[in-house]
Amino acid sequence: MSSTAYAEHRTVKRRMRLGLASKQALFAYAIILPTLAILAIFRFLPMLEAFYFSLTQYDLVHPPKFIGLANFVDLMGDPLFLKSARVSIAYVVFSVIPVLPLSLGLAVLFNRSLWIKNFLRSAIFMPVVMPAVVMAVVWTFMYQQDGVINTILGWFGIDPIAWLRSSASALWAVILIGIWRATPYYMVIFLAGLQAIPADYYDAAKIDGAGGWASFWHITLPLLKPTTLLVVVMNVIVAMKVFAVPLIMTNGGPADATRVLPLFIYQTAFEFFDMGRAAAMSVFLFVAVMLFSFVQVRMFTRGEELR
Repeated sequence: MSSTAYAEHRTVKRRMRLGLASKQALFAYAIILPTLAILAIFRFLPMLEAFYFSLTQYDLVHPPKFIGLANFVDLMGDPLFLKSARVSIAYVVFSVIPVLPLSLGLAVLFNRSLWIKNFLRSAIFMPVVMPAVVMAVVWTFMYQQDGVINTILGWFGIDPIAWLRSSASALWAVILIGIWRATPYYMVIFLAGLQAIPADYYDAAKIDGAGGWASFWHITLPLLKPTTLLVVVMNVIVAMKVFAVPLIMTNGGPADATRVLPLFIYQTAFEFFDMGRAAAMSVFLFVAVMLFSFVQVRMFTRGEELR
């Protein structure tokens, strides 16, 4: 074969490869295009509209009136907003912190060889698949004066508690439900992280004379750092967005004790008809979640760099 024919042959093969690559790329774009369109229409576009409405005075009836940053300035002096933010922070702190040891402890337990572990895992995971509305209604009955919770407390000589009618206990009642529902979900994530740790590490630790607690402290916890970061960030984001349970069980009461920020945003928009102010609060919530996620990731990566 002459050099000219060989060059032409290589050119044809290159064009065929480029044509195949172009077809594969077009096929990939065709697959992801509907997903991107759905995200753009139902996610990114509403986010942009929320940012726009946060700069306006809008009551859902009259056209939006641009007022700049006035909504954000007013929020900083609004006692209802500040109290709602404090309630949200309290809910996040006291619902996220207990979930970490509880979910990790259950994951360690179910990572062992137990003949009944599959049944127990399925039973414990039930709160995750239960709809939030159904769960809130069921727990509302359980929190009644003569409900299951007070009946169990009575067995130990504890007087009945007005769980949902007292501002001192209502938020704790909602927090308990958040812990109950989140723990099995993050248990599964921790369990996946535990099963990804090679058994050779534990075998080498046994040879060196390390006990179970030493292996957990020096092998399990360090290797679970990426999983722990994921659990913390996801748990905080979900806790910051809690809405259905306080809406159905207390509607933010009594005395605004359970009015978390997402619930206050909903009430401001669709009960007080102040969409601009509600949008400003949603932007505030979005920025808070993003800042927390960024700080957590930075703290984790910086700790890895120092090691």
